[in-house]
Amino acid sequence: MNCRKDMVVFDEFRGEYICAETGEVIEERMVDVGKEWRSFSALSNRERGEIPNTLKVHDMGLHTEIDTSTLIGRKLSELNSMSRVVSGRERKLSKALKLSNEVINKLSAPGASRLKEEVGLVLRRLVKNGALGRKRLGAFVAASIICAAENLNIPVDARKVLNYCGTTMSDVWNALIKIKRDLGIAKSRCYDPRTLVLTYAQRAGLHSQVATLAIRVVEAGRASGTLLSKGPHGVAVASLYVASILLDARKTQSAIARDTEVSEVTIRNRYKDVIDGVLIEVCL
Repeated sequence: MNCRKDMVVFDEFRGEYICAETGEVIEERMVDVGKEWRSFSALSNRERGEIPNTLKVHDMGLHTEIDTSTLIGRKLSELNSMSRVVSGRERKLSKALKLSNEVINKLSAPGASRLKEEVGLVLRRLVKNGALGRKRLGAFVAASIICAAENLNIPVDARKVLNYCGTTMSDVWNALIKIKRDLGIAKSRCYDPRTLVLTYAQRAGLHSQVATLAIRVVEAGRASGTLLSKGPHGVAVASLYVASILLDARKTQSAIARDTEVSEVTIRNRYKDVIDGVLIEVCL
């Protein structure tokens, strides 16, 4: 049988080489020694059959998932979970990652999956340096979440993080100093006010046009140098307040402060900075 090479196709589902012109099977029962895929269609997105590697769990996802629908399966799953943690370091890391994943799920933060991966990276480095202790586990988890959120520019409420982790601000500050200064694990960064504008606009119930104008106000203030040294939360909320006034979508300072959980004093001070340092031209 003579078939042109360009007419020979491989059927991945049956493991056969077939001549597309005549329909004859050239070779069958071919063993695929490549990667295992969940989908076989070339048109669909191909996904690996195994669990992808992740930093969200202590063994990076290199474990076996056992069906727990039967009694034997539940017993085997429990034994498997116990055998996955073999050392003291793994035990600490497992507890810290479990707590961090629970806290991030409660926060409902945007980009939660990326945040979990970044927190996992910070916690692994803490365990490697021997800084993660049993006594202040919650403080280090809270500090890791705050550092990871700053690195990814994801806004999180630090007060909720402290509450969910069951720790105090003083312990978290000490953990932050350990992470940023002593170990050099995370760099000191600050939230971008433009990202916070979108979050606060949604909380305050302001439409997208107000958020867009507020972002332009933030950019103008940073370009002039007026808002560079100011806190990002106050800058974002004050810019929203100014934009709401310009677009006649007014909300009182007390209402915005209540919705965004930023104090009225902060909003009032940053509002004065925006008015005094940013040139705003209104065309009537």
